[in-house]
Amino acid sequence: MRRQHKSIHSNKAFSLLSAVMLSMSVIIVCCAFFSVVTFFTESMKFSVFFAAASMITGCYAGNFICGKYRRRMGLVYGTAAGIIIYLLMSAAGMFFIGNIPDIKKLLLLAFSGAAGGVSGVNSKRPKNLMD
Repeated sequence: MRRQHKSIHSNKAFSLLSAVMLSMSVIIVCCAFFSVVTFFTESMKFSVFFAAASMITGCYAGNFICGKYRRRMGLVYGTAAGIIIYLLMSAAGMFFIGNIPDIKKLLLLAFSGAAGGVSGVNSKRPKNLMD
């Protein structure tokens, strides 16, 4: 007999929005951590590496969780979430700095989001997941 209640991750829009919000929050936490590290080392040599590491980690982690609970189409949702994160960063860049990030960041975010989504779908099924 089938359950009456569906998982909240069965909604496509909610699943994509939750992946984007989780990814952005992990990116912000990583950037805050790396800014403290840069403050104490007093060197800006690795700032480009720290920014790329923050984006890769955040996008991978958010889409891993989304893929783990969604359990289908991890590649598509991971890539879509990476593109949405790039669009949000582009809008913030236009507002605060006046220019948009280059296409390499789009590819970086889309690839790491897709990798996170695929590995989340192929990971172990969560215990409390309702279908």
